[in-house]
Amino acid sequence: MYRKIFLSCIAVALIQTGYSQQFRKELENLCIAGELPAYRSDAIEQLSSYDRIGGNDDGFSGKYSYLRMENNEYVIADLKGPGLINRIWTPTPSNDTIRFYFDGEKIPRINMPFIDLFSGKIYPFQFPLCGNEVGGYFCYAPVSYSKSLKIVYKGSGLKFHQIQFRTLSPDKKIESFSIDLYKKNQNILDRITSVWKREVKAFEIGQEDKILSENINFVLKPGQTGKLFSMNRGGRIVGLELNLGDGLVSRYRDIWFTANWDKTANNAIDMPLADFFGYAFGNQSMHSMLLGTNGSTHYSYLPMPFDNSADLKFEYKQRLDTAQKDIVVSGTIYYTLQKRNPAGEGKFYTQWRREIRPEKGKPYCIANIKGRGHYIGTILIAQGLEEGMTLYWEGDDCSVADDKMIMHGTGSEDYFNGGWYAVMDRWDRGVSMPVHGALIYDLKTAKTGGYRFMLSDKINFDNDYTLTIEHGPENNELDVDYSSVAFFYGDDMTFENTTYSKEIASPSYPHRHILMAQELTTRLYWFTSISFNDGMEFYSRREDSWMTNIDFDAVPMARFELEGLDKGKYKCHVVCKKQKGGNDFCFWQRTKPVSNWIVQDEDASEQETIYLGIIEITEQINTITLRKRKLDNTKVKLYNFIFERI
Repeated sequence: MYRKIFLSCIAVALIQTGYSQQFRKELENLCIAGELPAYRSDAIEQLSSYDRIGGNDDGFSGKYSYLRMENNEYVIADLKGPGLINRIWTPTPSNDTIRFYFDGEKIPRINMPFIDLFSGKIYPFQFPLCGNEVGGYFCYAPVSYSKSLKIVYKGSGLKFHQIQFRTLSPDKKIESFSIDLYKKNQNILDRITSVWKREVKAFEIGQEDKILSENINFVLKPGQTGKLFSMNRGGRIVGLELNLGDGLVSRYRDIWFTANWDKTANNAIDMPLADFFGYAFGNQSMHSMLLGTNGSTHYSYLPMPFDNSADLKFEYKQRLDTAQKDIVVSGTIYYTLQKRNPAGEGKFYTQWRREIRPEKGKPYCIANIKGRGHYIGTILIAQGLEEGMTLYWEGDDCSVADDKMIMHGTGSEDYFNGGWYAVMDRWDRGVSMPVHGALIYDLKTAKTGGYRFMLSDKINFDNDYTLTIEHGPENNELDVDYSSVAFFYGDDMTFENTTYSKEIASPSYPHRHILMAQELTTRLYWFTSISFNDGMEFYSRREDSWMTNIDFDAVPMARFELEGLDKGKYKCHVVCKKQKGGNDFCFWQRTKPVSNWIVQDEDASEQETIYLGIIEITEQINTITLRKRKLDNTKVKLYNFIFERI
């Protein structure tokens, strides 16, 4: 009898250990890049507040932000286990209460203000797995449940949210969330912190003693192909660190990156090198923990396993109409001799696409993949080709795996854990985080882009996967230039890249920009003040001093920065309202006049568009200055600048 009791205790202990090991594995997925190629069979889906009838009410009213009401509380998730929540996102956290009920329990194990999932105040929901930037609040701390999980929100109203969860296959078991479960794995949490803060390189964890390296050094000339790495046996590339100087900055997409595994007919990677490393509009923009740039160093820590051979090359496409400089490529390739496990791992692939002015009413396709595999990352760059706002960024993402819609987002920046584009201190500039970020945001020129990598939340599929994004609000009628990179693993995958052409490699430019004066970085000169009333009203008093005497007649009032406008020549207009007694004003580009003197001889009730002249934006000169006559008290009311490309 005692032997039966002893064996029974051992069995229980082994089961509990297995439950804990599954949770530990989930944490390891957040810091060990080597786990990215591994297949898995679990079903992953997302709950979100997206508008079910195709409109843009993705959380504003809260109509679609919950499943049902119970006791005047919002039930926002009701999941059956075993499973995990891998990601929670919202741009509208609050101090209202969120509660997590596990396995049918009547008392919630998590009971806190909603905002504290992201604030770092409560263990284990702490930085860097939880936090906020670029307008969105994110939580990647895994929340596991053995049998079931119900999430309830008690407050005045829930708005935007996304909850990504994974239902484990029936043969897997996992221990439900507890503080003790996290404390048992504190060493893994510390490791996650080191990798996410980039204190440790993601490819080094778990295979430090196996890593070999090969140094690279060659000159790449226009029209030539340079070999980056080649091996005729099984293995895996675990890291690329390449110094390209400024070879990719402000260039066309003329340097092409190709990779072929096992001498297949089609390349696994076939795309512009700058896009692979997360450049946006010719500039370094991405600095994630897995891929990006750091000064002149371009790095990738995405594992690339292969069975029998690997060939990586750079091809410098030649342009006869453009001066092209040689590029010096140096650096290190890190690899191991551990060949791919075909039954348990996929090979690495990218799909690069670019579409200029997509068909109206049709979403832009980021990924359209056939085969078995899993999706692990997205880069999306967008250039609006119509003046004004970036309204195309209202478009929702939609993921379809094996003919089933598994995710529907609530807005383009939301997919990248952002929120509130064009709002100050939200999605208003490029900011890189460990696994997501904004690549750029410039309202003046309608440019933006984002990236996101998926670790524990990677999306697995058996037969096919499609990721699309709406390219406009509701009716999709905006002209946009999209380019994107899809990152995924699999075997014998079928997909199509956009092929190289001069047009595809060249940038698109909007013909016309409308820049609101309030959006421009403005520097006021001596004796000038500013007020906001409908437009921007500048007032500069008469002053006779050495500071004004350095200008013979046209004294500066304010200077406007035109950063973001592409280099080139523009016809320039100003939209203003003439002020009675406001006195004359004009515009210069540094020491050269752009316009004639504009006479204010009336108190206008209507705005007026006035042609100023031609300016040229260069790398060094990208401002325009409002000036007045030296001995006048001058008042000027401005609304917009209009720049038309010549």
